[in-house]
Amino acid sequence: MEKSIKTQEVFIEEVFNASIQSVFDAWTDPEQLMKWYAPDGCTISFKTLDIKKGGKYHCCISNPTYGDCWAIGEYLEILPYAKVVFSMDNADENGNPINPADIGMDKNWPGKTVVTVTFQEENCKTRLTLRQTVSQALAQKTGAYPSWLQMLSNMRSLLESK
Repeated sequence: MEKSIKTQEVFIEEVFNASIQSVFDAWTDPEQLMKWYAPDGCTISFKTLDIKKGGKYHCCISNPTYGDCWAIGEYLEILPYAKVVFSMDNADENGNPINPADIGMDKNWPGKTVVTVTFQEENCKTRLTLRQTVSQALAQKTGAYPSWLQMLSNMRSLLESK
């Protein structure tokens, strides 16, 4: 059953040589998030960022080749050192949800996804599991999956530099 679930959604699992507190803080401390939460060669900026249950964000990932990609969302659940869940909607610069196909994205990409990140301590390291409610095949085709891998690699570099 687990295998079929994995193909119906993005599923990434990585182990970080860092404490669970450090890895969790990288997701929930705005200063740290700004340093790693964009794919290679891109930058991120936030118009709004309120990391708490019910808190909202409005961000833009700027890509020198493909331009700006705006998103809005809400933090649905934050359990310290255990889980972060947030929605992610394609949006415009003003924070209005938009149809992904209208901005040149794959017509099958959903306008809204939910990302669930869990943290488990293992022998002084942290196992991070990321799931996103979009098929892994579509995420690989559109570049979303490799973007997650790049961002997690950037987070790893940030954690190792401490």
